[in-house]
Amino acid sequence: MRQRRKEADIIRLSLFVAVFILGVGILCGALFAGSHPIQRSRLPRVDNPYCDIATYVMPDFPEQATSLNDGNGRPVVVIDNSVLADTPAYGQFLMAHECCHHTLGHVRRYYEGLGHLGPQPFYYIRPQLKQMELDADSCAVKLLKSANNRAAVDAARRTMFSFGDQPTGAYYPTGIERAENINRAAAE
Repeated sequence: MRQRRKEADIIRLSLFVAVFILGVGILCGALFAGSHPIQRSRLPRVDNPYCDIATYVMPDFPEQATSLNDGNGRPVVVIDNSVLADTPAYGQFLMAHECCHHTLGHVRRYYEGLGHLGPQPFYYIRPQLKQMELDADSCAVKLLKSANNRAAVDAARRTMFSFGDQPTGAYYPTGIERAENINRAAAE
């Protein structure tokens, strides 16, 4: 009798542990799918005239825009919905800018850097980030000029000037540096 009771307790404990592990796995999967922009299949796509890269609009995105690869290694651009709604011309600049991060190989270099051990994801490309941003800005201006979208170039210049001598992001150039770079690219 005692042996049967012990076996029943072991079976109950095993079932509890299995259900608990399954629940944690489902929760983790749900959190990942709900928080990862590419896994959220219900994100609306937006036409990006500056590249043939899937571009998604995300409400309340913590950044204005970003370029990354999805879980299958495909290039993706994500832009905050409020940027496109509130400042459409600047949103056009951001879409071109993020396309340029892909075409210039910046995203690939970022993912290659993640293959190394370091204190943070940007650790190995941090020294290059400033130039990467300036290069993506120049590339975006060229794309916008070829599309005859002067309003987007002007919106980018104004937005960058609004940052003044403050960096526009972690390890990024200052607003003035970026605005002057945009002016140079527009003059070419």
